[in-house]
Amino acid sequence: MQKVWKQYTGVTSSAILVTSLVALTSMIWTVCTEPSLANVFWPGDIHQSVVQGLGGSVTAGVDRPIQSDVAWSSVFLRVIGSLLIMSLIGSTATHLRQRTSRVSRDISAYCPGLAILILRQMYSIAAPGLCCLLWLGVWLTVTAISNTAVLAFVVMTTPLFMAMILAGVLSRFLGFLARPAESIVSPLRMDTARTIWPELSVVILAILAWEATSFWMNERLYAGLLVPHGDSAMYEEHLWNVWHGKGFRSYLDQGLFLGEHIQVIHLLLLPLHVLFPSYLTMELFASFSLAVCAIPIFSIARRHSGSSHAAMWLALAWLMYFPMHYLDIAIDIKTLRPSCYGMPFLFWGIDFAERRKLWRGSLCFLVALSTQEDFSMVVGSIGLVLFLVTWKGSGESERRRMMGWSMGLLLFSIAYLLLAVLVVIPWFRGGDVVHYSRYFGDLGSSPGDLLRTALKEPGKVLATLLSFRTLTYLLVLTVPFGFLTWRRPIYLLAGVPTFLMLSLIQLGNDPGASTVSTDTQVVSQLPPVPYHHFHAPLLPVLVWAAAAGLKGAANRDGFARFAFCCALGTAVTGSMMPMGVNFWSEQSSYGWRRLYVPGLRAEEFEKVLALLPLNSRVASTDYVHTRLTHFERSYDYSDYLRAVNNYQPGMPADTDYIVIDTSHQYSRVRSLADVRELKVEPEKWEILPDITGGHFIVLKRRW
Repeated sequence: MQKVWKQYTGVTSSAILVTSLVALTSMIWTVCTEPSLANVFWPGDIHQSVVQGLGGSVTAGVDRPIQSDVAWSSVFLRVIGSLLIMSLIGSTATHLRQRTSRVSRDISAYCPGLAILILRQMYSIAAPGLCCLLWLGVWLTVTAISNTAVLAFVVMTTPLFMAMILAGVLSRFLGFLARPAESIVSPLRMDTARTIWPELSVVILAILAWEATSFWMNERLYAGLLVPHGDSAMYEEHLWNVWHGKGFRSYLDQGLFLGEHIQVIHLLLLPLHVLFPSYLTMELFASFSLAVCAIPIFSIARRHSGSSHAAMWLALAWLMYFPMHYLDIAIDIKTLRPSCYGMPFLFWGIDFAERRKLWRGSLCFLVALSTQEDFSMVVGSIGLVLFLVTWKGSGESERRRMMGWSMGLLLFSIAYLLLAVLVVIPWFRGGDVVHYSRYFGDLGSSPGDLLRTALKEPGKVLATLLSFRTLTYLLVLTVPFGFLTWRRPIYLLAGVPTFLMLSLIQLGNDPGASTVSTDTQVVSQLPPVPYHHFHAPLLPVLVWAAAAGLKGAANRDGFARFAFCCALGTAVTGSMMPMGVNFWSEQSSYGWRRLYVPGLRAEEFEKVLALLPLNSRVASTDYVHTRLTHFERSYDYSDYLRAVNNYQPGMPADTDYIVIDTSHQYSRVRSLADVRELKVEPEKWEILPDITGGHFIVLKRRW
């Protein structure tokens, strides 16, 4: 009977292996040969390289989409070859580990042969390919029914599922390299017997590498005049104006900046800015703030999992998590958001609260609230979750103390949010409602309108929430952690209010038609999650839930390793950083040659700076505005009506110079014939000689 059972098991394993290989090959082949799928994965030049690597070719027609010609058998052979190499490496590592193991001195008792071991590992590594059958079934179904919305959803989410399947393959391969010799599945125990420094050292080195890469990218964007002032450099202007006695403002602001947001956290950098007065000082600490979050993540994950290995993998997953990358450099090249500064305080607040160091946790959450008023929704919800998980805790006195503190955190956050949105910000805006009320489109243009719509027309709100766009948000935020966040759904409650708000935001996007493309106009229509910065306070909740999902897992290291592989895999198609293929593309608008190599325009601007006295008042177009914030005053030259000019067209009467960028992609003025001042009041302005080859127009007022 035992012999028959072994024979049956071997046949079953062989059938599963063959099925996995066929399914994985079929999905890869479909992605490479279907133009609509290839477009959401990578730019055309990267696609061509992939197809050629699979033994095919790409042809482009004038009036038809790119056609990829690759044989299914060619893909199949390469899939088998790749898995065979991985199995050989894993088997060799296992064989060598068994030979040196103290548990067994007789290799033959544990290793029936290297060939059999290779086949077994190949079966295990290829097993995630069975999930391709599910995707293939869905793809055949949606292409048959021809439903546009469903088809767009499947196309948009295919890179996520492909990354998750390949992450399963990679994770199993890495598991064979790192697996303990004595047991495949070891009992769960707290990892206290050995030091944490080997794993923590890996995390610290990864932090330094990520920080160096991020800062290099931001510095190159700044050097290339690709940083917008209104969304980035105005925060540095706030610091400059504060310690020069001009108030907490940029001359873009309609008064003090508190009329825009209760956002003062960047004032913590004021002492450093006095010593190093540069926009790049703020960029350096923005990148560091995001990278250093890996330290509290390591602490939180180790506490929940009991494993330093699992904690290391989850901390590394954070650095690969592409929705976090867009907090550093957004899809429209907005490179500085003060929300970055608040992220580590949210993580440390959670860490300290779970360790019952409540005073430290309170201080961290208080600093996090200074990031922006919408952080209060997450801080308050974290308090609610801590209240719920503490309810089942042991120790009556400690439990009551923790429950009281967490409930106080919830109530304080609610009061803070209402005070900020309904009282403080409108007061600084002269009674007007918060400016981001208009982000919700036809649902309302004020907090009161939103509430009335929800009460009178709940179906309208539900239609926005229960949509493919919302489901896409869920997948984009959770697939990179391998759905590990869903193992402890109670922790996700801390992100529900923020997620609902994000799902209701309407920025003129068509949820069913948005596609990832290298074309600037298409990219600008991408939804706010995760390509902008609105989702920032939600990310610590997702990581917290992922860390809690490791608790009680028999294979805790495997879960965390799979989360890392998913984060890495989704970053390949989703990130703008070097782990993403867009960075290396020659065709992509976000390739390194286009963005991170300053061109002639930036070089010529240095000549313009030499013409401008530091004590002058200069108006300029947006992307050169970033270099002029340290002048006496720096005004915005645009069609937007500003308070500094009494909401009238033109420049303030005390403007000394006007600098107009004619060669940036968003420039509206291309020549002297387009300059408003030369049309309306030419007698007041002198045109300085062109020394920049037409890249810039400089006007000087005739006093």
